[in-house]
Amino acid sequence: MRSVCEFAGLGDVGRTGLSVKEVGERLRRFAYIERRLMFIQAGFVVTVEERNFKVWLARLQYQAGRRADLFRKRLPELRLPKTKIDSVPSGGLSTWLDYLSYAPDSASKWLALRSVYRQLLSAYESYLSVTNPLADAPTVEALEPMVQQLTRICEMFDTENGLSHWPSDSLQNGKRFAAALDHRLGATGDVNNAANATIALSDAPAKIPHKTFRDSSFPRVWDYVTPPQTDVAQYLAYMMGLRLSEINVAEGLAVVLNETAEKPWEFYYDLSRHLWDEARHSLMGEAAIVETLGDRGQIPIRDYEGVYCMEASPLEQYATLGLEIEGANMKYPIGKRGEWEFCRDAAKHRLMTLFQDYDWADEVVHVNIAKAQLSHWFEGGAAGLSEFAAQGKLNRSKVKHRHPAVPMPALEQLEPSRKD
Repeated sequence: MRSVCEFAGLGDVGRTGLSVKEVGERLRRFAYIERRLMFIQAGFVVTVEERNFKVWLARLQYQAGRRADLFRKRLPELRLPKTKIDSVPSGGLSTWLDYLSYAPDSASKWLALRSVYRQLLSAYESYLSVTNPLADAPTVEALEPMVQQLTRICEMFDTENGLSHWPSDSLQNGKRFAAALDHRLGATGDVNNAANATIALSDAPAKIPHKTFRDSSFPRVWDYVTPPQTDVAQYLAYMMGLRLSEINVAEGLAVVLNETAEKPWEFYYDLSRHLWDEARHSLMGEAAIVETLGDRGQIPIRDYEGVYCMEASPLEQYATLGLEIEGANMKYPIGKRGEWEFCRDAAKHRLMTLFQDYDWADEVVHVNIAKAQLSHWFEGGAAGLSEFAAQGKLNRSKVKHRHPAVPMPALEQLEPSRKD
């Protein structure tokens, strides 16, 4: 009887498998698709109205970025020249993904992405079935968890309740769009291999409209009146609203990500992480509202910051966010530590205390990312960058004062109603 740990449990190590060159070409295609998916889904974060789909897209775009990053790190190990890593592996793939970026509505985006993820899952499973698991062990180790992740994603896209949000005519239009998307891929091969056929390339991916899209999940106000911390219930509601409204920042970062050209991969990957963090923070606000009040619509989302993010240039927006807003949050006793201590000591709200602890940790990461990236991006030196960010904060304040703020609703209870 053969030992289960023979050949380290790798399986069929006698399989001929793929050559280093063949692996490099396949992984280059995978890296390109995942990178494009990161950008496209980040853009969809802005244009999708449905709250639940919007925040899931924020997660999906970061997961795509992580998978792309793993492939990119593997490619130099396969003797692939660095100059080829970011090149377009085939015009067909470019056309396919450009077309995806033009998905006209949420149903089309859902069904088209479902098709793309099915293609990726099939391609990665096929790859694992043919490569030699011993010779190509580093790729196998990276791909196996990806297959698990993509399987879960496909299951979520297949759920009936995910498709129940749209009327039948929208679903029919979405199915037609997804079929047209599949045709563009089929005309040029598949995710694994390119065929000889070619089709005309589109001019460019779709541009992101500079406006925010919202469904009716939450009431909306222009801004909140900041209550005194001595009014514990109202200040806690204010903090939940602040976290909830960070979806505005996530959408702004999607614009920065897509409209900033010719930066190294690390820049885009950092912004993808930052985008997902801001969506996570928004979900923290939502989760705290639901756990405390039972209905996420009890606290409104504020709009002004989203308007500013859509009006500012990408450089101004990112400099203002990273240096003037998040940078200022590092001060004490105000700032992130102060927010955490308020939730812990004054509100005694166990869930918001936990969320603020992680929000604070994330903000430290974001400030460090912004300082590093902006030092390369801004050409005017540190003093000029500081002045530029300060002017951005002033512009943000002007947007904020276009309309009056409203008082926050007082919470009827401070602790979550659901107990562990």
